[in-house]
Amino acid sequence: MISILSVVAAALAATTLTPAGTPVESGADDIRAYWTSERIRAAVAAGSPAADEPPDGVKWGFGPDSVRNVGRLFMTLPPDKTGKEREATCTAAVVESANRSVVATAGHCVHLKEVGGWMKRLLFVPAYDNGKKPYGSYTAESVGIAPAWSEAEDHKADFAFVTLGKDEKGRTVQDVTGARKPHFGPVPGPKSALGYPFVKPYDGETLQHCTGPTSAVTDARLAGGEQLKPCRMTNGASGGPWYARTAFQEDVQVGVTSSRPKEEQFKDVAWGAMFDGAARELHAAQERK
Repeated sequence: MISILSVVAAALAATTLTPAGTPVESGADDIRAYWTSERIRAAVAAGSPAADEPPDGVKWGFGPDSVRNVGRLFMTLPPDKTGKEREATCTAAVVESANRSVVATAGHCVHLKEVGGWMKRLLFVPAYDNGKKPYGSYTAESVGIAPAWSEAEDHKADFAFVTLGKDEKGRTVQDVTGARKPHFGPVPGPKSALGYPFVKPYDGETLQHCTGPTSAVTDARLAGGEQLKPCRMTNGASGGPWYARTAFQEDVQVGVTSSRPKEEQFKDVAWGAMFDGAARELHAAQERK
């Protein structure tokens, strides 16, 4: 869930963009080389305050192969005032696409005004687990976010679709991990949110999840989104998939974790940005890459 905590939340990585998306930085080998095991373990969700609350998200216990399309997303934030770049992390998931190379994540994981705009060195590691990369790694080639996010940071549009390059063996990510179908519209009923929360009591090394009933968000900050309760996953879970089952018994991805306000009444609530018509357009543009 968005580094699930702050409404104005924390951020991640990638490069250039507009509604249709534009090519990201090149140099897959250089990006992989940058992400040493030390940097991966040190990556923190941007803007993430520490939290010592008991977790409401629990470790995923249904076997790694069932959700091997879900993984950690690593990136570097733009240089700060001292010129220093910082590492950050979110969650992303492979969605079905014509080019078999698209993941969905949160908009703030690729672009955030608070930290200076576009992220860089975006690297996706599916089924990440305690430093292991069982299905390789993939760098971003193109990113798509909605103008409502890039211009106004409207949390209702806090989603992004990223086209990835091939892995070290020349394979597309969907060929390796499989994918869930994205669904652009309401799906009633319970949902599951998955993510790699980093801030205490978590450490970002294992996949966590929350499952339960959802309801519409009425708060103006994410009106039109949905909320899942109880769920207290922390920063790093941002961008993680929200899965639901349709009336036709099809498991689909319906949105991504966006944020959790700091107010006490929201301490055990996760907010999700649901896929809508704008998300459909972004996905269509990225799968043509």
